Amino acid sequence: MNPPRLILSGLHRGENPQPGAGLIKSIRAQFPGAFIIGLVYDAMESGIYMVDGPDQVYAMPYPTSGAEAYFQRLDEILALSPADVFIPTLDAEIELLVHLPEEIARRGLRCVLPEKLTLHRRAKANLTELANVCDVAVPDTQPVYDLSGAFAVARGLEFPLMVKGQYYDAKKVQHEGELAPAVSQLLAEWGAPVILQKCVDGPEFNALGLGDGMGGLVGLCCIRKTILSDKGKGLGGITINDPRLIGVCERLVRELKWSGPFEVEVILDERRGEYVLIEINPRFPAWVDFPSQCGANFAGALVQRLLDGIWPAVLPTCPAGHFYLRHQIEVHGHVDQIAELAGTYA
Repeated sequence: MNPPRLILSGLHRGENPQPGAGLIKSIRAQFPGAFIIGLVYDAMESGIYMVDGPDQVYAMPYPTSGAEAYFQRLDEILALSPADVFIPTLDAEIELLVHLPEEIARRGLRCVLPEKLTLHRRAKANLTELANVCDVAVPDTQPVYDLSGAFAVARGLEFPLMVKGQYYDAKKVQHEGELAPAVSQLLAEWGAPVILQKCVDGPEFNALGLGDGMGGLVGLCCIRKTILSDKGKGLGGITINDPRLIGVCERLVRELKWSGPFEVEVILDERRGEYVLIEINPRFPAWVDFPSQCGANFAGALVQRLLDGIWPAVLPTCPAGHFYLRHQIEVHGHVDQIAELAGTYA
């Protein structure tokens, strides 16, 4: 079999990194000859310039530009660099592409995406309903569409609150005076609704998984966040093996019949002794390569599924006690590279 040719996105490696760099490392570990094409939305995405990064990089219009612009550019890229596997890694891309699987297939690209209804059910605005069906605890969560609605909801929830964009970003607001700036910024950046969520105190945990589309799990790796950035992002984590958290993930995946990668975010409410569901992200997290170093290559399993048409054997369990630390490195390039990308869409 010829080495796979893949398209993937998410090459930002800054303070809030995207999963593309980790995917590339994991994929090359299992498919050393893979040719990887990176899609970027900004010429300053640092993963463009990393050692052992993508073989080719192309700028894309933002998914919010619409399907016509997105696929027109994708056609231009495929004419220059043919590919057979496509791994979108950003929420905004997935929100666009789940409505257009036939357009992806028509271009000869193999891609695993959740169903439209499934994606909708796990959205932040719908989390409470899903959690109730799955017998999973969830903080009081309310969507708001403007400032007046935000103030009305906030008075009912009480401060402090988490204010979340519908795709990305979250801000903790301690009092009413901080609410308007947070809501206004997230509305401007990500559109409506903005999500208000009651804060839960306790340690944070994440779970990376692959769903087989029939309610089963191809793999699951659970971690406790050990170091958090100022924005609450995990700068470090350690693998755990807690049947309670595994059970939460199994119930969610069984109900949603989730297909492909996902990340579950929970907080352990130590007063009640239960995990509280915060978010379900419909893609790989930035720490996707960490489990591959413990013997569970999630990205490799996804690519194998796309090449063979069936899921490989269930991935091994990551042993408890392995940790990762996120650290900063410098990459370098030439201004001509930035000029070439910035001259198109990035």
